[in-house]
This record gives sequence, structure tokens and C-alpha cells, in this order.
Amino acid sequence: MTVPEGMTGVASSERGSVDPVLLRLPGAAWHALAPLGVTGAAGLAAWAFATALLGPGSPLVPLLVVGASAFPAAWALGSMHDRLFDRPPVRYGRRLTLMLLGAGAPALAVAWSMLTAAVAEAAAVPLFPVLAVAATLVAVLCALVAVVAVPVGAMRDDVSLRTLVTVSAVAALRRPAAPLAALAASTALAWLGLTWFGGLLLLVAPVLIVLAVAAAWPAATASGVALPPLPPARRPARGES
Repeated sequence: MTVPEGMTGVASSERGSVDPVLLRLPGAAWHALAPLGVTGAAGLAAWAFATALLGPGSPLVPLLVVGASAFPAAWALGSMHDRLFDRPPVRYGRRLTLMLLGAGAPALAVAWSMLTAAVAEAAAVPLFPVLAVAATLVAVLCALVAVVAVPVGAMRDDVSLRTLVTVSAVAALRRPAAPLAALAASTALAWLGLTWFGGLLLLVAPVLIVLAVAAAWPAATASGVALPPLPPARRPARGES
């Protein structure tokens, strides 16, 4: 499939090369440690508040967690991109919109799955388990696309959301291994936090953000999306030319 016009117009000296991004990723994550920590704390606090108020099985829990985490997550993503790429930062509102849509769509599907599963258990209607499974599959597909779309879209404020979703869906389906690995690692952390040690929930959102950035560009560049320009591997010290 040909990438829609507008997605390949990013200047790049190393088109298709992913190694420079991955090499810079630890430094970018360290640079964004504060907003990543705030994101994890916001998600954990929202989960604790929602489960205490509504119960752990409430369909509103994932929506409240996403709503609380999206604001610092947009900050964290911008902080990482400031270190990864040599381009002016994309406005915060664009990043926040992408975070709310990218995380909100899977959260809505998960909430619907939880609701239909609860109805199925109470009413024993055969249709509702099918709806619950379908909603879970929709959540996985939406999350798979979002892992690519949010980091890429956060560097491109000149591309429409429709084009971004189309290109990201193709990229994620063509190269699903890295996005799936990012989702699997975050899901495993969440499961361990819910079943073993709740403090691990503090790491779920930060790990997902970092791994999403690591997964998005291999998938996107394999589908023809150019990398933004990269800064030098080593920033010159003060006083150096």
C-alpha cells in the first residue's frame, strides 16, 4: 500500500534506519523521567481512587485511569521527542488529543467488555459473552494501532488524524511484533500489579510510553514513513563549536 501523501514529507538523513532512534531512547527516557514518573503516579492514584469508590470491576475504572494519565503522558511524550528528534516540538494540545484518542478507544472497548461480561454472568444470556470477547478483540486492535499512531502523530501536526490512523493501521498490521511486544510487556506489568504487588502499577504507563516510541518507528519506517531529522549522537559541550 502506498503511504498517503503528507506522511513521507519529513526530512530524514537516515530514512528507514531505526537504530539511531533506539540508541537515543535510553537518554530520552532519562530526560523524560520526571513526566514519566508523574504519569505513573497519576495512573496509580486514579486506579486506587476509582477502585475504592466504584469497585475493581467497574467499567468506569479504565476510563478514569486513562483520563488521569493522558495529561502527564502527553507531557512525557513531548519531553522524549525533544531529545530524540531535531525538530520544533509539536503543540501540547495535539499530543493530548492523540493520547486521549489513542488510549481512550481501547479503554472504551475494555469498559464495554467488562460491562457485557458482568451482564452475561448475571443474566446468562449467550449473546453477551460473544459481545465481551468481540469488545476485547476490538480493544487489542485499537491499542495496536495506537502504539504506532500516537508517537508518530506526536511528531506530525500537519497530518490529519484520518491519514495518521490509516497509515498506522497498515504499519501495525504489517509489522505487529514490536507493537504487540510493547502491549504485552505493559499488560504483564499491570497483571502483576493487580495480582501480586500493587506498586508495579506505577510502572505500567511509563513503560508503555517508552516501549511505544521504540515500537512505533520500526513499524512506521517499514511502511514508508520517513524519520524526522535526528540530533547528533553526542551533544557538544558548552563552549564547543
